[in-house]
Amino acid sequence: MHAKKRNKLFSLYRSRYVRKGADGNEYGYSTQEFVGSLPANALEIPRDLAAKLSPEETTYVENKVVFPARKAAEESRRLAEEERRAREERERDPRWRLEEALRLLTDAGRQVSETGCDIYASTIHELDAALEKLAIAGKVRRDPLDVVVAAVASAITAVKAGHYGSAPVDNVRDTPVYKRWQRVRDVVDSGNDSLLKALQGKGWARVRGYMPDARG
Repeated sequence: MHAKKRNKLFSLYRSRYVRKGADGNEYGYSTQEFVGSLPANALEIPRDLAAKLSPEETTYVENKVVFPARKAAEESRRLAEEERRAREERERDPRWRLEEALRLLTDAGRQVSETGCDIYASTIHELDAALEKLAIAGKVRRDPLDVVVAAVASAITAVKAGHYGSAPVDNVRDTPVYKRWQRVRDVVDSGNDSLLKALQGKGWARVRGYMPDARG
């Protein structure tokens, strides 16, 4: 038996060799007998077709059509389930919305700086404050340290994109940007109530100047 596929349909044929003289023929020849057909995505052999097949032919059709169709269907279901889960996870995760908001906020700030128009400055500051409030409130449901890393990465992108522009030549320490940077240093590294001090207090970070003894 062999199968021919056309337009998503498998047609099944039996091959039979007719010997010389079997039917008054001068030469031997091969002939094909059409047995039946089934869809290429058939998950089982139709009952009327199965009744025409020998056990060997049934095995052939299963290996040729049915098993590959089942495997393809299972893979399709698996991919659909992964896509569904990815969509649900995306809907639950506010991170991409915050990242998109930050991108738009940065772009708006650059446009304002380039045009010299500060009509929308208050709106930009409101959006900036809203993003900061969301992060502080813990509404981005991620590991707190991951949130810190993501926030720093976003801040780097914003600074490089010109969100704050360039610093003045003189009295940079009096600018709001520098004072914010000092605040960042205090809460992360140098303050008495900093993240570093909290980690050191729980043994996750080494105290500066600490030298372990021979026991490690």
